[in-house]
Amino acid sequence: MQKIILLRHGEVDIKDYKNIPADQFRKWIIDYNNSDIKSELSSKNETKNLLNKTDILICSNLKRSIQSAKIFNKIPFEINDVFNEAELPYSNWHLLKLNPKVWLIFFRILWLLGYSKNCESYKEAKIRAKKATKRLIELSKQNKPVILIGHGIINRLIRKELILQKWNETKKAKNKNWDYGVFELKT
Repeated sequence: MQKIILLRHGEVDIKDYKNIPADQFRKWIIDYNNSDIKSELSSKNETKNLLNKTDILICSNLKRSIQSAKIFNKIPFEINDVFNEAELPYSNWHLLKLNPKVWLIFFRILWLLGYSKNCESYKEAKIRAKKATKRLIELSKQNKPVILIGHGIINRLIRKELILQKWNETKKAKNKNWDYGVFELKT
């Protein structure tokens, strides 16, 4: 049986930002991408057990994905930017100041509606998710569980692709850090 597990990375330990204008959101994205993850693992035994049961661990090339593997002393089998999180747009607006998390939601909604200034489009991210899914399926043909330490949006896009390709979702992921979904295909 082929098995693919989509795991979301650990929580990012980013400094607390005050309200910022949209033209500073790009700096927040860069800081988020370069921040370490929180190393607290008290409730992560399930994740540790999951990672110990795989020989094929895949990471995006974003720091939070790679660090999530290292926190469990796991060496990724492959690090590939095809698994990176879907990019966020940003703009040079500077009239309104909001919390970066509000900007994140705002720009993600705009992105889903087609706004992609300074980033890949939703359509391009879906194409990339198809490539990522193809790679995961290829690796799963070794009949060993494949775990991707990925990200919220890209994992959802890969999930949709797996379901379209008739994979059975045996555990549905929530959108929390360290949470995971499991997909199986009988061979």
